[in-house]
Amino acid sequence: MTQKGGHQVTLDGSSLTIDQLVRLARDVKIQVVCDAMALEKVNESRQHIEDIVKNYTEAYKENGDGGNPVKQVYGVTTGFGEFKTIPIAPAQLEQLQRNILLSHAAGIGINSDADDPANYFPAEVVRATLVIRLNTLLKGYSGVQPALLDFIVNCLHAGVIPLVPLKGSVGSSGDLCPMAHIFVTLLGEGRFYVADQDTNRHPSRTDFQPASKLAQALGVETLPLPGYKDGLALTNGATVSAAMLGMAVHDAMSLASVADTAAAMTLEAICGRTRAFDPKVHLARGQQGQIDCASNILSMVSGSSLVNRCEEVQDAYSVRCAPTVHGASRDTIAYARMVAQREMNAACDNPLFFPGDSPCDAPDDPTMRDPAMDWEAYSVGNFHGQPIALASDFLAIALAELANISERRTQMLLDRNHNRNLPANLVPAPGVNSGYMITQYSAASLVSENKVLAHPASVDSVPTSANTEDHNAMATIAARKLRTVLANVQAVLAIELLVAAQAIEWRAGCHMKPSVKPVTADADAKGADVGEYRETSSKSFAEATREENRGEIASQLGVGTRSAYLHIRELVSPVIEDRTLDEDIRLVRQAIEQGLISGAIDEALPSGLVPISSLQSA
Repeated sequence: MTQKGGHQVTLDGSSLTIDQLVRLARDVKIQVVCDAMALEKVNESRQHIEDIVKNYTEAYKENGDGGNPVKQVYGVTTGFGEFKTIPIAPAQLEQLQRNILLSHAAGIGINSDADDPANYFPAEVVRATLVIRLNTLLKGYSGVQPALLDFIVNCLHAGVIPLVPLKGSVGSSGDLCPMAHIFVTLLGEGRFYVADQDTNRHPSRTDFQPASKLAQALGVETLPLPGYKDGLALTNGATVSAAMLGMAVHDAMSLASVADTAAAMTLEAICGRTRAFDPKVHLARGQQGQIDCASNILSMVSGSSLVNRCEEVQDAYSVRCAPTVHGASRDTIAYARMVAQREMNAACDNPLFFPGDSPCDAPDDPTMRDPAMDWEAYSVGNFHGQPIALASDFLAIALAELANISERRTQMLLDRNHNRNLPANLVPAPGVNSGYMITQYSAASLVSENKVLAHPASVDSVPTSANTEDHNAMATIAARKLRTVLANVQAVLAIELLVAAQAIEWRAGCHMKPSVKPVTADADAKGADVGEYRETSSKSFAEATREENRGEIASQLGVGTRSAYLHIRELVSPVIEDRTLDEDIRLVRQAIEQGLISGAIDEALPSGLVPISSLQSA
């Protein structure tokens, strides 16, 4: 397999990693190569399908008009779902596969404007779906024609993104609807756009092109038409759900480190106690994620002159219990990673073919086997999205908790009754200025939204296909909700980082001792003129936080938090007087999305941040 950082990834059906998936999904310049041995398996599997159709056609001509039973293979010689018992005439077998793409492309957007990009999955989700589907087909159990693999590779290299409506899949029998929208373009139906090779710019309605221009966009003369079994092979499997889960896991792994960073900075801002992060405490409990989180926070504040200066014995739960809460989320991420990694390399088609083998229900005596059944075709349930649904729901809950506890730390830093002698809302000249007051409102709105979204989709099931498909996973709904929760958490942590950076500046730059008495109350108690106090406070803070003084502030922080603080200040300046804060939040959030915050700290620490541990038994 290609090494990290290379410009080529080889897929073989078994060893696709989450890191590779994300690189391929987000970087059009990365090339895809299909492993030669895997392609041999694809050819062998396809030959088996051709043999099935050949034998079926001969038998049908002889017996299909009411004579002896003709051997049937689900989805190859029969209809789909409710129509699984209906044999298809040989002349219609290819049309059967094209019809599944046509009939299943029944997706729905969030509004009725067909040209609104918000109605469709983002480019990275569609590209990740294509990568996983290509990898699945390379396992050689699906019987697909090799030309369709070439088509997927060409789409990835050309940056072609079929328009796929967001809604319409129940995540079992595979993501039938969205997958059909991807591949119905082979038939000249639907639309697509070409992703920008150099930027992550979202498409506009003017970028959309009809599928009739797809061959031209790919630089080929013609597109391969789906043949025997192909339509079913291209749609069967919860691939869109798996794509969203895999990418969410990647981003969540980085987000866990950002959450630890935010907690470490808040710990310094309140001059909290590091005893709660002592390794022996967490080893005594034995929860791996908790152990790793505590290690990260302790490493980041190593060398800090701010911690352990408060006379209070204990800090608030949102700080003291951060390893417990963050750690539980880290372990959940590890579980979701395990599920995603398996699913990305899974055979999830139906039916599957294992030429030369016999299924466990086949009579040992060949003469006792039903001649109307293909004993090498396995009609099974690998397409069911339950593993993805449960992992997506669980991960959404775990990430929502990272935001819940982060918002509480933000509130603590802004509340002069709990932030240990820092100004209310961390602003100079309070009253005329509101400072970071409303950022907490924004964080509160996001965590409240997350609480609704964290309700599991996987506990629901609506039967489909005339009750033939009587239990569905709702995996795609779970994975879509997960993406929204993840984005909300990124924003909530961005707010805490902004607030913590300003709190540190008051503490370290203005040398404010960690008293439990509110700072403005001190001024009032001394009979100071409030206007004079505000003016002095504003000038003092402005002077302390000048760019040339940030090095002195950073020198009082831990080796890891120092790096985080300086990185934040490269992006945004302190709030001296009220200004719009949406751009500040966006810039820090963007740095989180791109892994820049956790990456900077990882480089600053001698041994780096502890990554998400693999699952292991006690």
